[in-house]
Amino acid sequence: MLSLDLLPAPLPARTENPAWLDAGFTAGWLPAFRDRQTGEVHASHLEDGRLACTHILDTVPSHWVAEHDNKGRPGALVADIQAGYLRGDRFFTLAELLRYPSDA
Repeated sequence: MLSLDLLPAPLPARTENPAWLDAGFTAGWLPAFRDRQTGEVHASHLEDGRLACTHILDTVPSHWVAEHDNKGRPGALVADIQAGYLRGDRFFTLAELLRYPSDA
């Protein structure tokens, strides 16, 4: 006879995180882009304005886009735009992150 005690318990209902809680925000490193010529920095965000936890090309300023795909979405950025991360008010390039000491 099958004992129901051996079956896995149902998972608890998933609760939604508060709107202000964002994976990128809580991790301390926000994906961002910077224009090397002007120093202008934009944190990566979703189309609805929330911070993104990955680099999103769809919401960068239009003058940073070098080419679009056949659906009109950004496919490449101009050469002066670099991807990196914001921490506080400082922008870190991907190369700088390789040398940055990890948090303990």
